[in-house]
Amino acid sequence: MLTLEALLRVVPDAVRATLDQDTIEYLQSTVEESSDPDTLRDAAEPFLADAGMGQEDLDAMFAKLAIGADDNAPVSEPAASSGPVLLPGAVKVAPAPAPVSARSAAASTPPRPRSSSASKKTDVPAKTAAIRQPKVQAFSQQSRFHTETVTTLSNDVDLRGVNVIVNDTDLLVDSRLWLKSGYHYGMVGRNGAGKSTLLSVIGDKSLVGFPENIRTLYVQQLDVLESDTTVLESVLASDEEREKRISNVSAIESALQSPSMLHAALDSYIERISRENIERAQKIATLRSGKRGKTARESALKAELTMTESIRSTLYAGGKTDSEVAADVLTTLYAELDTMDAHSAEAKARAILHSMDIDESQQDGPVSSLSGGWRMRVALAKAMFMEPDVLLLDECTNHLDLAAITWLQEYLIALTDITIVCVSHDRDFLNAVSQEIIRLKNKQLSYHPGNYDDYEETEDELRKKKERQYASLERRREHVQKSIENFMKHARATNDAKILTQAASRKKKLERMVGADRFEDGKRFKRSNWAGWHDTLRPELTLERAEKDVDFSIPQPESLRNYGPLVAIDDVTFAYGSARVLDNISLSIMMGDHIALLGLNGCGKSTLVNIINGVLKPKHGNVERQMRLRIGHYTQHFVDELSGVVESGLARLMSDNPGTKESDARKWLGSFELSGALATRPMSTLSGGQRARMAMAIMLFTNPHMLLLDEVTNHLDMYAVQGLIAALNEYEGTVVVVSHDRHFIRETADECYVLQNGKLVLLEEGVDEYVQSIAST
Repeated sequence: MLTLEALLRVVPDAVRATLDQDTIEYLQSTVEESSDPDTLRDAAEPFLADAGMGQEDLDAMFAKLAIGADDNAPVSEPAASSGPVLLPGAVKVAPAPAPVSARSAAASTPPRPRSSSASKKTDVPAKTAAIRQPKVQAFSQQSRFHTETVTTLSNDVDLRGVNVIVNDTDLLVDSRLWLKSGYHYGMVGRNGAGKSTLLSVIGDKSLVGFPENIRTLYVQQLDVLESDTTVLESVLASDEEREKRISNVSAIESALQSPSMLHAALDSYIERISRENIERAQKIATLRSGKRGKTARESALKAELTMTESIRSTLYAGGKTDSEVAADVLTTLYAELDTMDAHSAEAKARAILHSMDIDESQQDGPVSSLSGGWRMRVALAKAMFMEPDVLLLDECTNHLDLAAITWLQEYLIALTDITIVCVSHDRDFLNAVSQEIIRLKNKQLSYHPGNYDDYEETEDELRKKKERQYASLERRREHVQKSIENFMKHARATNDAKILTQAASRKKKLERMVGADRFEDGKRFKRSNWAGWHDTLRPELTLERAEKDVDFSIPQPESLRNYGPLVAIDDVTFAYGSARVLDNISLSIMMGDHIALLGLNGCGKSTLVNIINGVLKPKHGNVERQMRLRIGHYTQHFVDELSGVVESGLARLMSDNPGTKESDARKWLGSFELSGALATRPMSTLSGGQRARMAMAIMLFTNPHMLLLDEVTNHLDMYAVQGLIAALNEYEGTVVVVSHDRHFIRETADECYVLQNGKLVLLEEGVDEYVQSIAST
């Protein structure tokens, strides 16, 4: 039988020394859960590769355990010592007239230019081994005297000393989490600062000290993607407490005629109650300190040891049989479900879905059949069904079209009784829904009244005011310093003791001239108004530099011999089966054009982009491209696809471009703020914004003439979006953008086209004309 000890015996000593206890425990749990040798190999190989073992060494080692790879499988080159195993990158199409397509034979593929596409893969499968989940710790300052850290009478949240730690990295340090009931907040911060992590620990109540009575719901963009359950079932399942009880009732009722099954069903119920009681005792023990904390910890320890048997002995008191216990348990569960008004849950869910224009046929159909905008409506229906006090939205506009974003925007504005915290990259959306901005910077949360534009304006004014204060203070210090020097010079010449006394007095004054002479609200500084203990005489005057936009390095394309259109589309028609999505489309794309394609999800924008790129061949019409044209294609789902890839960005870039020096590759990634450890970490461990920048860096390394950017702003923070806008405006090549970010389109596109009913129509007034047309329908 395969064991972890057998694996560790054949691992080289140097590699075994790098495996920490968490890794060994993870591998041990894998062995215990499955005896399949391939499962252990899939789990162990990424860690061994990270420790420096090449593929040949891995194959040889697993062969010793008789769990080696297929003898006929090709053996790849050893991994570079600087990072994880090198895995395949995007397809690199040779400059032949008829290159091979990733999905069809060469005979059926149209002639196409060389393309660097972030979404295509080679015929070697990417390695997506299981990734260890990071260890997250979240806690806040506790009270030893009161229980308001357990429950509160208000729906306001005001936690001091909030700390969030991921593995050994601090994301928040002694910060304040302050959410006023009914306020709508927009949260901003750099990619990787910890916005999503903070929302998740609030949403799952793992933030120690968060009030138990305040109901929270964390809605991610992918919460309802690709689910085979019906829309109605998805909404009903969001009430976990109701689902737990219904599951227990169903299991017990179905097992009433089978003694063995009934005992197992009752054991499952007892385990659930025991687990919930233990968790409650542990949380109270964590919250309290002093003598009350000691007593609570003793109770928690006792609960861990005796809770299950205590519940069992209570239920079976007096020698009750399983049937009698089942009757008592069912009575309790029925009463709990009645208290939760569970019998009307389906009617309530259908009413909420109907209010969101989701008809009955859609309610009874699978979630996977819905488009992104309708899936977001389902996610919000789950939120309304749960009736949360705090609704947490993480990148809720990703993959939504403008019509869906407009609907979501108006819907959230109308939720005046619910506290909303929203992370979004869409400036117009944040401006519409936010009453206050929360900024996560330097491991601290700060709060700024108004929407995002107000925040930027206020921050700019405050920064300029501090710069003026600092300049004024420096001028005064310089004046006093010069007067001291003049006094000393005169005193040495005249040996006048009074002058020396005046000079000493000026020196003391100079020492006191540190910090601001006014508070940020403009009031003059008084020591009596500056509460607390401080190691300086006045508040320090620190100059905050303006947030620097990400400096995207987009290389200028080399010139082409032919000065005609890069791509000429003439009367192109395309259909999926009998569904025609493009109908006699004509478009000439010249060098230097900046074009935006607008339209509802599913209208054919991505299809048109794939025809431009040569991935799809039109049913009718012609597409001509310049022979030496290089195209960089960024697809909207690439970031999500990288979420399970253990390869590093540095390894991907070097494997995609053989012969590239590691120093050059690191320098290139550094220009996208992906330097140091970010370059060598598995891409699955990067934040969404960091993966997006990695995809951009890999795509742009080939110096393309034309950029096809499909929802490129998804996952990017505001500063990355602004940096990308600046880079695209300086780029002399051609840009075709598919986006629903109104601000991004206004700043980058010279021409806007809308795709409706298979026709491509030029918008004379740009994206605002399209927004107005949506609002009027």
